[in-house]
Amino acid sequence: MDIFERKTPLEKYSYYMQQAGLDVPVLLWMAGSFLAGIAVGLFLFFGTAVLKINEPLLGALGFLIVVDLMIGYPYMKGKARIDSIEANLPDALKQISDTLKTGSTYEYALREVASSQYGPLTEEMKKVLRKLEEGENFENSLLTLSRNVESRLVRRVITIIIDTVRAGAALADILDDISQDVREMNRIAQERKTKTVLQVIFMVAAGVFVAPFIFGMVATIIDFLIGASGKTGALSGAGLVKVQNARDLIVFSVKGYILVIVVSASIMIGVMRDGRASKSLLYIPLLLLLAYAVFYISQFAVGTLVGT
Repeated sequence: MDIFERKTPLEKYSYYMQQAGLDVPVLLWMAGSFLAGIAVGLFLFFGTAVLKINEPLLGALGFLIVVDLMIGYPYMKGKARIDSIEANLPDALKQISDTLKTGSTYEYALREVASSQYGPLTEEMKKVLRKLEEGENFENSLLTLSRNVESRLVRRVITIIIDTVRAGAALADILDDISQDVREMNRIAQERKTKTVLQVIFMVAAGVFVAPFIFGMVATIIDFLIGASGKTGALSGAGLVKVQNARDLIVFSVKGYILVIVVSASIMIGVMRDGRASKSLLYIPLLLLLAYAVFYISQFAVGTLVGT
């Protein structure tokens, strides 16, 4: 088990906040996320009450979405930074290899990479170079990169480089081989995402757009039928109350089903595209927002057409 895996959840989250460039204490950020969620939830709850909209769950939904988005933001930004480093790693290794083949030193090769445009990897290489300039040896300086970047791929590459230097082998040739292997791994990962695009589109279309739109139509048609029955006298008094209660139960069940189907679709998308169900926590708030927006828009549009 590596060092990152031995960290506590708060330490891991703090790392992602650093990667995202958020210089805020972890507990303060989480408390702020919950306060923002509560504020949005209360605003939606009282706003719907003032507008006489019978949507008591809208406030709870707003709370969950805001909290999930704010707490998930550091992870999204940090993971995007790490993905960028892994994507640029093959080119950087190839450049170091080519520089070493010309007879240059390790320090000069790192300096060449640190002056290139590799995004976050360039920033990390500058930290490695700074360690060298402060008097650290090549191995300890490289270990700075593996400590700063939570990537199993980066740690393995650094370990191979250090072992190669210790063994006195030809580092330039080894870097060429590693570069090709890393590039192939990135290609396979990208190919996996490409092959699942159609499945993801289908699940999003069915669970986020089609199903909520149909359910919105059903809810509006039920309201139309109940209203028409009340006007014609087919339903009145206790009968009308029972029908209204049944309508409320149906609509509540529909909203619950939308929640279940969106969460399920998010989990499947996370497993298919990223190989981790935990990644679904980043998809759930956006998909939930879209699904319920489609549901309410469908209700409004169909209601306008039928005159409810």
